[in-house]
Amino acid sequence: MEVRIECAKKEDFAEMITLADLTLPDRMNLHELKKYMELFPELIFKATSGGELIGFSCAGIDMYQTTGWLLFSNVRKDFQGQGIGKRLIEARLQALRRFPTLRTVLVTVSETNHSSVRALSAHGFRLARAEQDYYGPGKHRHVLELPVLPMAHPATESPRWEDDVQAI
Repeated sequence: MEVRIECAKKEDFAEMITLADLTLPDRMNLHELKKYMELFPELIFKATSGGELIGFSCAGIDMYQTTGWLLFSNVRKDFQGQGIGKRLIEARLQALRRFPTLRTVLVTVSETNHSSVRALSAHGFRLARAEQDYYGPGKHRHVLELPVLPMAHPATESPRWEDDVQAI
């Protein structure tokens, strides 16, 4: 089974929201995904197998371009445990490292989501703080942090997001 990780496009929106309705019904909605696609089009990635969408994820960056965020990741249940989530983490980190002023990447994760914590830890994320009621009463989150050194590019080369992501 070949899995491709690549930048998502506006044409993928309907399929992404359908997958989100199935796998993240309480966390993702049409308006939120549309907003992310407008704000961070180069930071949204999709995973496909046989041309079929099996996952997607999004990163964001603050207005000063010093703090990146891994905003969400979503892999179809029948494809979980195969390293696709880790590949989506790496795609987002590679894209964020293209911002020359980036200094840190943050992500929130449920304290009970052990598989996500393991995947993020494998990429160097460490616990920065625990936040009680982050998403409302009883919805606690851990905030994990990864200090980042930006990627260097030769001055004559114009970096393309797609070039880095295709290799993942």
